[in-house]
Amino acid sequence: MKNIKKDTTSLLISILFLIVGILLFSNSEGVVKFVTYIVGALFIILGIGKMFSYYRMSKKMNINNTGDLIVGIVAIIVGIVIIFCSSAIEFLIRIIMGAWILYSGIIKLIYALKLKEFKLKLWTFVLGVSILMIICGLYIIIKSNLVFKAIGLVLIIYSIMEIVQYIITPKNINPDVIK
Repeated sequence: MKNIKKDTTSLLISILFLIVGILLFSNSEGVVKFVTYIVGALFIILGIGKMFSYYRMSKKMNINNTGDLIVGIVAIIVGIVIIFCSSAIEFLIRIIMGAWILYSGIIKLIYALKLKEFKLKLWTFVLGVSILMIICGLYIIIKSNLVFKAIGLVLIIYSIMEIVQYIITPKNINPDVIK
């Protein structure tokens, strides 16, 4: 493994993740709106492209591929809905993630009660975890942008660990390359 240079791409990606993490943690609502606007705009562009494709095919080749026209119209409508419903999309993501954690907590609660029936000492630990999960699930459902702040925090921690690893790794060794 001599003469292997450190991969600067991983450093650049880590810095990008750090920036995204900081943005998500500090202004998650703005980032969610920005991303939904971008996704909505991409759908609209896709729809316009499909409609031009339909127009070209029908004019130049006398082929009426109504599939392109329908996909184009639907994509434009979906793009407009995404742009105007960015808050609803954030709400939907929050509800789904909170409901999943709440569901998992309830399943663990039932499991803890089964462990208690079998007189296993582990049941109190599982009970504590399940109650904590239920509380977290409810909190995520009630508190807006908590999910995205958590994702931002995880990205920040991950990025810092990657950047530190890049800095402390000797220049001629890349720990990501395994032979």
